[in-house]
Amino acid sequence: MEHTAFVPIVNTKGDVIGRSLAVDAINKKNEYINPVVRIAVSHNGMLYLRPRPQRCILDRGKTDIPMECYLLYGETLEQGIVRLVRQAFPQAPIQDLQFNIMYHFENKVTNRLIYLFILDVEDDNLLRDKQVKDGKLWTFQQIEHNLGKNFFSCCFENEYEHLKDVICTREKYKEF
Repeated sequence: MEHTAFVPIVNTKGDVIGRSLAVDAINKKNEYINPVVRIAVSHNGMLYLRPRPQRCILDRGKTDIPMECYLLYGETLEQGIVRLVRQAFPQAPIQDLQFNIMYHFENKVTNRLIYLFILDVEDDNLLRDKQVKDGKLWTFQQIEHNLGKNFFSCCFENEYEHLKDVICTREKYKEF
C-alpha cells in the first residue's frame, strides 16, 4: 500500500474536500474534481507545444502545452510544480514561472480544477531536452491557423487567448 498514490478531491475554489486513489481520477473521471497543474512554456513571444502522450486519457496525440500533471494528495501546489518541471525540463529556471489563472474544466472525459502557469525561458536550449524532443516553438499566427480544427487539446483551445494576451503583454514591456 505504500506505493499507492492519492489525488485530492477539491471544490471549484480549490479547497480540498477529500481524496481518492489516483487510478480513480481516471476511472471515475467525472464523479469529483481533481486539481491539475498545467505549465505553458514561452520563448521570444512564441509558445512551445508538443503532442500529448498516447497514455493520456484526454486528447491523446493532440498538440498541447508541454507540462501537465495531477496534484498529489498532501502535496502543495509549489511541490507539484517543482516535481512537474524537474521531470520535463530539469534545467529550467523555476523562479521564472508565473501563476496565471485557475479555472474549472469539465467535459465527458474529465473534471478538473486547472492551475495554469507560464514559464518564460530565455535559453531555447532547454527546449531540446530528450524528454520533450517532439515539441517545437509555434508563433501565434501558426496556432491561429490551426485553432478549431480538432488539432489542439481542448484545454489549450480554452487557454489560448489568455496565454496569447499574457505573452504579448510581457514581450511588449520586456524592453523597459
